Amino acid sequence: MPETFSSRTVAIVALASLLAGFVVVFAGGMVLFAPATTVPQAPPLGPDSGVRVAAPSAAPSAAQVDAGGAPEAVEPSEPAEAGAPAAAEGAVRFAPSAVSRCWDANNPAVLPGATCDRLQAIDDHFASKAAEIAGCARGHGRLAFIMDLRFSTGFVRSWGGPSSTVANAGTVVACVRRVTQPLPLAAAAHAHDRYLMVLPIDW
Repeated sequence: MPETFSSRTVAIVALASLLAGFVVVFAGGMVLFAPATTVPQAPPLGPDSGVRVAAPSAAPSAAQVDAGGAPEAVEPSEPAEAGAPAAAEGAVRFAPSAVSRCWDANNPAVLPGATCDRLQAIDDHFASKAAEIAGCARGHGRLAFIMDLRFSTGFVRSWGGPSSTVANAGTVVACVRRVTQPLPLAAAAHAHDRYLMVLPIDW
C-alpha cells in the first residue's frame, strides 16, 4: 500500500527544493557575471618613465682605410672655439681641423697627431666652400668630417664620425664631399705623406 504524506510535509519538501534551485541558479549567475581579473601591464618606456633605455651600439666607423686597418681618427669632444656664437639658420661654421695620425712616405710607422703638422690649406679650402656646404644640411647639428689623405698617390677618403649630431649625416657627408672636390693636395704644404684628420662643421 503506497505511503502517504501529510500536506505539511509536502509543502516543506517543495519549499526546500525551490530554495535549493534558487541558490544553484543564483550562484551560477554570480560566476557567469563576475568581472574578469585584470593583469596589470608594465608601463611603457618613454622619456618620462624614469627608466633608462640603453642606446643601441654604434656601428663601426669607416676608418679601415687600407687592408691592414688604420686607426680611427680622434674627434675633438669640445668645439675648438668655445666662445664662438652658434651658427645661424642656413649658415655654417668650421672649427680648426685636428690631425690624429700621420705617416711618412714608404714608412708604415704611425706618428701621433701631436707630432704632425696641420694642413691649413685644407681648412682654407673648406672655408672657401662655406656657401655650398651650408646648403648640405637642414637645421642645427655638427658633422665630424673625417678625411684620410695621401699626397704621394692623391688618395682621398672621407666619412662622418660617430659623434656627428647633424640629421641625415650620411647624406650630409656625401654632399660635403661633392661640393669640396677636388681637394687642393698639390698646393697644400705638408711635412708628411699621409694624414688622418677631422674637420668639425657646425650648422
